[in-house]
Amino acid sequence: MQALVLDKDTQRLDQSLIALMKAGIHVTGTSSIRVAETCITRMCVDLLVFEKSTVGDALGDTLGMAEDRNPHLVSILRTLDVEGDQDDLTPYFPSLHCILGLNVPSCVAVKFALASLRAQMTVSIFQSEARPAKRKRALASQTPLIAHVPMPRAAFAEAV
Repeated sequence: MQALVLDKDTQRLDQSLIALMKAGIHVTGTSSIRVAETCITRMCVDLLVFEKSTVGDALGDTLGMAEDRNPHLVSILRTLDVEGDQDDLTPYFPSLHCILGLNVPSCVAVKFALASLRAQMTVSIFQSEARPAKRKRALASQTPLIAHVPMPRAAFAEAV
């Protein structure tokens, strides 16, 4: 699991990095939007924690690119205007699981991030298990019979 933390406040960035590392997550941290975009294009990012003023006008492009490259991305936004950003951003960015104020301690932000990651992984596991299970059941009953029947599957299904 890989996390990317983008924050220009070095103390908050360090606290977030330490909390994520203690949780056993591989993490990259930066205060540069260029470094963050390079990380997003070059590696799989499961968790993106970013501070809005650090991203600035590139928020839509950066978050959109991260979502395109990483379909199971979980994003946590830190901002001054929690209520306004909630209304403005959540309809457009499905990865945005949580919007927190800047005064929320990093350890709390990381707990929200880990909870969102666990929920996302659970959903992914159930979705991936549901699809193959249906195929296995459908093929399991037919496979031994198909091996011994010389006619095509469609003709065999109509004959039975």
